[in-house]
Formats: sequence, structure tokens, C-alpha cells
Amino acid sequence: MTSPLTEKRIGKFPSFKPKRHGILLLALSLLASPPAAAQHYAPGEYPFRIDEFRSPKNARFVAVNNTPGVMTVAFGVSGSNFSQDRDVPQAFVVEPNSSQEIVQVAQSNKLEPLRFAIRYSFQPGDAFMPPDERARYILPFKKGEAFLVVQGPGGSVGSRVTHNNDHSRYAFDFGVPEGTVVTAAREGLVIDVKDAFTEGRPDPSLSGKGNLVAIMHTDRSIGYYIHLAPRAALVEIGQWVYAGDPIAHSGNTGYTYGPHLHFDVRRAAVSENGDVVHMSVPVSFHRRDGMGEKIVIEEGILIKAAP
Repeated sequence: MTSPLTEKRIGKFPSFKPKRHGILLLALSLLASPPAAAQHYAPGEYPFRIDEFRSPKNARFVAVNNTPGVMTVAFGVSGSNFSQDRDVPQAFVVEPNSSQEIVQVAQSNKLEPLRFAIRYSFQPGDAFMPPDERARYILPFKKGEAFLVVQGPGGSVGSRVTHNNDHSRYAFDFGVPEGTVVTAAREGLVIDVKDAFTEGRPDPSLSGKGNLVAIMHTDRSIGYYIHLAPRAALVEIGQWVYAGDPIAHSGNTGYTYGPHLHFDVRRAAVSENGDVVHMSVPVSFHRRDGMGEKIVIEEGILIKAAP
């Protein structure tokens, strides 16, 4: 995939240091009584933004990333009678919990007004770090449990909702009943939790309104666990989890045709039109220890999480 944008890294990448701090013990103690609400970002309050500081003669733009994960942002300026202190459009990787200047724009001809417009897009992740092709995943439910693979990568001809777009091409749907304990398929940092949605049905208006947990891995790819039950998250934003740790209870929220767990892994990428998007990443499932034989997953089969 090519892109008209060039890369600009801001600051250093975060050093993800796994620390349990009693996380697994706490999560297990909450299984019988889920918390009232996990720490999450309310709709419209996602803590990444571009701040503009403007005067009649110049403007300065600053990326503010108040999330615990790295963020890729593409930024461009167009218009007339302006100059800029660095080349844009560019794609930037901004480290967690930081604010960094992107560009300054100044009036070129002082006798004419400053006229310009900006365009930007962003996604969690690092568009310039390739996914770890050696990464191994375990099934996202407790060992010994077996569930139907409702839909696999690419979907099927008869699927009502197919996994055939860029951000879901390698996704899986597991037919787990509501209330099933969902576990982390790979270790990483929790960067998003949504558990306030309560509705679920085959209604396109509910697309994007499924409860979820998002976990950023050490290669900056992100695992998404979607359609979770309301008020049933067992983790909080900024928490480190290990493969097999309980993270939520399954549900039937969002655009669904029935209770199931949607799982996929995505990475940030810069599209040909310059926007930052999420691209689906292939997943290799293995036995519980993550070092055992590969688990072959096919649509329509019963799959069991083995130790």
C-alpha cells in the first residue's frame, strides 16, 4: 500500500512493562459480581485531539494524546497565502499521554489575510511498525470450553454480515452465550473499554454501538473484543493483561443477529488518500500455553480451548 504522506515520529515510543499488580486476582474476584462500570471513554469524549492556537498572522497546531497507547495521526494544510515551518502532509506517531507540536503556519504576504484549511485523521496504533508475524494467540475464552465458529476470516457466501472489509477481513465470530467469560487472547495494554451500551439487534443504526475491550499489543497492533454485555468489563483503561486473563463477559450489544463474541486484530495504516485507517491483521491461534500446536479454525465447527 502506498501513501502520499511521509513519516514523522514525535518523541519516543512507550515502553510497555508488564505489571500484574494483582490484576488477575482482582478480575477473578469480580466474576460473580461485575463492577458497576469500568473506566472508559464516553461517546464524544475520546481523549485525542488537535489543538489550534491562532492569531491573525499565524497558527500553531498541537496533537494532544491523553490515551495510554501510541496514536498515528495524518495532518495536512491547504489554502493560500501561508507558509509552514515543516513539510505537511505527514503522518505522525504520537506517544501516550503527551502533547507535541505538529506544525506552525504563518502569513506569507502581510498585505493579504491568512487563508488555510486543515485536514487530519487518527487511529490508535503505529502505522510504521509492522505486526509481529510470529505472534501467537489463544482462544478468547476459558480452557475446556467449546463454542461454534459462526464466522471466520472473509465470511461466507451465506453470512448475513460478512468480514470482507479492510478492518474486519481476518475477524472471527464465536457463538458464545451471553455471560460467558471472555479472556485475553494475547497480552497487552488495555487502551479502550466501552460497556454502557444496552441494545443489540440486526439494526444498522446500532453499528459501532457494541460494548468492547481493546488491547494494544507490544507490536502496537490492537485486539478488539466486541458485543460484550453491559456493565460487564473486568478491566480498566491503562491496565496490563496477560493471555488468558478474564477481561469481560460476553453479550449481545450493537449490530448483531444474536449473542456472540467478535474478535479481531487491527493495525494503524495510512491509506492511499492520506487518511489513517485500521487494517485487519491475520491471527494464528495456538494451544493454551501459546507454544503448542496451531489450532485450525473453520467456519461452522465447534472449537475448544485446550490447556
